[in-house]
Amino acid sequence: MNTSASRPVRVLWITPELQGGIASYSRILWPAVADAAHAEGHFELLTNVQTAPGARADEIAAARDLQPDLVHVQHEYGLFGGMNPFLDALPQWMRQLRDAVPNGTRIVATAHNVLPDGYRLETRGQGWRTPLNRMANATMLPWLRRRWRDGTWGLFDGVIVHSALQAALLEPGGLSPIASIPHVVPEIRTSAGERPRNPIPRVTVFGYFCPEKGQDVVIEALRHVKTPVMLRLAGGVGHPVNNAYHEQCRRRIADGGLRDRVEVTGFVPEADISRLFEESDLVVAPFRRTSGSGSLVQALCRGAPVLASDLPLNREINDRVPDTLAFFASEDPLDCARQIELLLADADRRRRLGQQALLYAANHSPSVIAREHLGFYKQVIET
Repeated sequence: MNTSASRPVRVLWITPELQGGIASYSRILWPAVADAAHAEGHFELLTNVQTAPGARADEIAAARDLQPDLVHVQHEYGLFGGMNPFLDALPQWMRQLRDAVPNGTRIVATAHNVLPDGYRLETRGQGWRTPLNRMANATMLPWLRRRWRDGTWGLFDGVIVHSALQAALLEPGGLSPIASIPHVVPEIRTSAGERPRNPIPRVTVFGYFCPEKGQDVVIEALRHVKTPVMLRLAGGVGHPVNNAYHEQCRRRIADGGLRDRVEVTGFVPEADISRLFEESDLVVAPFRRTSGSGSLVQALCRGAPVLASDLPLNREINDRVPDTLAFFASEDPLDCARQIELLLADADRRRRLGQQALLYAANHSPSVIAREHLGFYKQVIET
């Protein structure tokens, strides 16, 4: 990279979301990276351009006006049109972005969704898309997988993932460099002391409704929980493609006779998130798939005890800080119900989980994760 020795490397962030998990992630991390860059002096962070998905012209205009040496894009398939290759706007947008910035400008991405080996298009709760997804799974998967991986990450000069397991998935594709930087945990003033004593224990699932998040698993589990419990499903629908799944979950609640035991809140404003977790005796993260969920770290930073599905990326959290999460067998409502009952009956175990959650949060704070980003930037510009 050719940059003047007399000035720092100019860095532009692009976050194509105004409201949601990735927008929140970006707002949490950006100031810490800017502060770390200012203290070090090698980088100058220009601005974090946050736009509504589809506002491509504004992002390109900012890159053309600011002429950065490095552009960092927060990527998730849905922010660029989804996983249908015929609707994916990323390749064309990347061509426009490279035309707008100086030759030699590096463009990197944080991969907020890395598809695992064996990934198939979702066929649960997809409405009219279900037969199309089944057909694509039967006929087009090898091509689609190449398109989702090489056709996405191969467009960038470097990629950040949230897990060493994800890095191992991308490394065979020849991408260089790849950095495994865990999901940042926001700094929230809280403690892992006594949780509020609810007359009936309150269990919370936080996040947008979608099959990957697995709200239906906990709804089914609730039918097998023998002790009195109130379930709060805290979240709305983040993308219209999941409307059918949201309605399916509501039907499960009604058909199971659970209306008096379940609250569906809709979208939770950021100002209400702390109260949501502080009121909870237990948080359940029933993910079928995860790429390093922002909804999970929202619970950890507030010292909430969390029961999570035993996916490899969730278990990796306990590899970093032991006993941060309790686990149930993924997609198993009976085991989910059993573990909910065991944890609600064991206040000391929940308190220990809350303490370890706060330790994990301190080890992955914005200032810690910001320094790892600067190290990645150095690696990229020296490549």
